[in-house]
Amino acid sequence: MEKSFYENLLRNNNDHAKAEMKWDERAKQFNLNQQNERNGFAERVTEILNEKSILGGASILDIGGGSGRYAIPFAAYAESITVTDISSNMLELAEKNAENANLNNLQFIKMEWSDADIKAIGWEKKFDLVFASMCPAVRSAKGFKNMLAASKGHCMINQFIVDKDSVTEYLLDVLKIKKGYNPHNDRDSVQAFFNLLWIEGYEPEINYLRTKEKTEMLLEEAVKVYSKKFENELGDKNINMKSLLEPLLTKGRIRTTKEKTAAMITWKV
Repeated sequence: MEKSFYENLLRNNNDHAKAEMKWDERAKQFNLNQQNERNGFAERVTEILNEKSILGGASILDIGGGSGRYAIPFAAYAESITVTDISSNMLELAEKNAENANLNNLQFIKMEWSDADIKAIGWEKKFDLVFASMCPAVRSAKGFKNMLAASKGHCMINQFIVDKDSVTEYLLDVLKIKKGYNPHNDRDSVQAFFNLLWIEGYEPEINYLRTKEKTEMLLEEAVKVYSKKFENELGDKNINMKSLLEPLLTKGRIRTTKEKTAAMITWKV
């Protein structure tokens, strides 16, 4: 395959202004979800980087770092961490989270990564580790090249390739909704990143992190959760989410099985 084929798989068609507005609006809920997260992915990514002897005493760039999901655990081992994000609201929350954790080795910079001029801002070969997790800004040829340009040691991309919820699958089937693109179920990006690196002569490694959990919630809570999740698909349709979910009730609760798989691509520049 030609290089352009894999670059086209990266799917970054983001409108930067819309992306900034979206993440500013979602920042509080995103941060709350982060605080309540139980899958332990951030901690496991930290462990793997430590096992590879990459984190200790390192200068780290976290691209699209949001409210600090990965930067906070990294900071316990790294010398310094620079967190960038397109959303100022996200960065404010990240700074608060760092303060609450009594960390003082982080700085926060508002930036649209895929448009950045790495040489002009003095970041060429500056960081020991350049990291990005589920970041749309690196899913473009320019954003990807910027990662390579900013690193003097290692890079890592963390990309979810499986994110399944049994209730969601049930609703998609009942409502006859065709699955659209979901950035949390994106195997194409991993294929593209790996092959682009291979073409350029790098030797990328892939680790997989997997979780599977069963949870329960009351019907009223499930109605709220899945009505929100399907609001774009349902639109103005007169569909009663409660009646759709009632067949799944077991002893007064809705049970769901959730599966997640993250692919971690690591390479030395």
